[in-house]
Amino acid sequence: MTSSLPRRAATIACVCLAAIVASCSRTPPSARDPELAANAFFAALAKGDARAAYDSAAFGFQAAQTFDAFLSNARELGLVGGQLPAWTGKEVHDNEAHLDGTLINLSGTPVTLSITMTPDGQAWKLFSLKTATGLNEAENHFTLVGKGTGFNDVYHQPIPAPRLLDDLVRATMVSFSDAIRKKDFHAFYLGISQEWKDGARASGDQASGVTENMLKTHFQGFIDKKIDLSAVAGLQPVYDQPPQINEEGLLEVQGHFDTQPYRLIFTLQYIYELPRWKLFGIDLGLTR
Repeated sequence: MTSSLPRRAATIACVCLAAIVASCSRTPPSARDPELAANAFFAALAKGDARAAYDSAAFGFQAAQTFDAFLSNARELGLVGGQLPAWTGKEVHDNEAHLDGTLINLSGTPVTLSITMTPDGQAWKLFSLKTATGLNEAENHFTLVGKGTGFNDVYHQPIPAPRLLDDLVRATMVSFSDAIRKKDFHAFYLGISQEWKDGARASGDQASGVTENMLKTHFQGFIDKKIDLSAVAGLQPVYDQPPQINEEGLLEVQGHFDTQPYRLIFTLQYIYELPRWKLFGIDLGLTR
């Protein structure tokens, strides 16, 4: 789970220079440098220690998936037992860093990487990981739940008015919050689109639909960590990208809720099924 989103992390300012120097001297170099921290993550995978890699990742990365889901994806992509990445791009800001590069996976295939690192506690940690092979577009195999391309809205509905869009997003997240609190995704599943359940593609191709159990399994990390998102009912969604109808006819919304102690980051996709927009895909993240 999986679902590529804005992230912010709280930093603690030391009062005096001496305290800063003392603290830094005790902090491993990999904690202070996002590239070294990323290398440590992939080094653990290269040695076959997926558990160490998972445990070293940011809270939001872990909350989006269980270890078993992470291990399954990492093995499928050949990252476990693969080589260390060669980085070709690096952009570092106060609260996030982006690295692009390539590694050779276990089967000898080049895998393109695009990762985001965030300060989590006193260290840089991996927050999101996108991969691609060959000419395929990079995607997040480790968090996104949804079918992506291949679906179409034959009604070509316009983007809902701002107030209605806010209500739609808030209703989705309130329903999701209830599912996490009750450890039961039945009501949430009933509210999603039939297209998503069926996996029906506009092209006529067959695809596996999403099931209630798949949703619960994907977000088991939220349940296990007892994530409380009830505050979204009284909050205004903040859109980090302008809502749009994408080329597949899906309404796509990216943004966040300023929940505490973790900010909730979302990418939601909706498809129009008469008489309303219904959820077609969901990608969530948490950051301190």
